[in-house]
Amino acid sequence: MDLSNYIKKQNIYSCMFILVGIAALGIGFFLGYEKKLMFGIALGCIPVGLGSFVVYKLSEKRIDMMKNVELENEERNVFINTKSGQKAFWISYYYIIAIVILKNVISLSIDRFLIITLFFMPLVYFLCVVFYHRKY
Repeated sequence: MDLSNYIKKQNIYSCMFILVGIAALGIGFFLGYEKKLMFGIALGCIPVGLGSFVVYKLSEKRIDMMKNVELENEERNVFINTKSGQKAFWISYYYIIAIVILKNVISLSIDRFLIITLFFMPLVYFLCVVFYHRKY
């Protein structure tokens, strides 16, 4: 894939994140629907969208950042990220099954379970990335 097309595609994704965040903010505050939930969605989407938009816009102008984007799309890194995502998915899947089976033994509210899961899933993914970078 051409690098300039990749950057354009990433900028479109960034704008979509920003728009979803703004829409959630509007739905929560102006329509009054699930204010806390919509604020959380906006708080997650807007910074991610803005951050990636700024990074990819800067990478169009700076050669050193362009090289980082190029390395990001190198075949080895794509393989490692795909393999890590696959492994993290299955580990998270079995974690959720185990919690569902043990739900009567562990008195855990759904809110706490979801919060723990939100931290557990990316942690497993990033640990897999580190492991596979060392392995391959």
